[in-house]
Amino acid sequence: MNKTPCSQQNAATPDTLSSPDRREALRASSALLLCAGIGIGKSAFADTAAHSRPKVGDQLVRSDANGQPVPLRGAEILPDAKPLQAFPLEPTSGEVRNGTRLNKVILVRIAPADLTDETRPYAAAGVLAYSAVCTHQGCEVSEWVAKDKTLMCYCHFSKFSPGRAGEVVAGPAPRTLPLLPLKEEDGVLVVAGPFTSNPGVSKSA
Repeated sequence: MNKTPCSQQNAATPDTLSSPDRREALRASSALLLCAGIGIGKSAFADTAAHSRPKVGDQLVRSDANGQPVPLRGAEILPDAKPLQAFPLEPTSGEVRNGTRLNKVILVRIAPADLTDETRPYAAAGVLAYSAVCTHQGCEVSEWVAKDKTLMCYCHFSKFSPGRAGEVVAGPAPRTLPLLPLKEEDGVLVVAGPFTSNPGVSKSA
């Protein structure tokens, strides 16, 4: 007695189908594989964009209440205020480059008289973008110290002068805070060049 289940007896495969049905099955399989490949490709591109360094033409964005990216305008950055955090956004794909915290920047507005000649070319109407990652041990630089016009990391109290190209003025940080050059396009803050040095903690040789 044949004990093979009916579902196995009657199951159709490309080898058991007639020629027209077989061609249709193969076309359907190919379409599924193509769609899967497109999905994987899009996912890989998004991952690459999210982790890659800021590029010229990227917009700086913040997240709204729903977590959606909103382009930042220079007018939003107020003087003598807590730095505003931002990430670059790749405008063609709409992908935010937030796959690594090394892409996070803090935005401050500095009066023209407080900018050195070295620093001024990196600013967009007085707005500067600095890496948000301290060069000491990688904590976040998040505070504005109004009395001496510096950016500060609370972990070990390193201070950086935004008007002097991120120069270290206090604390154990071993090097300046990297700058991200900016420009304005229709009032929106846009990346104008690469970081002046690698963000984060430098590895020992």
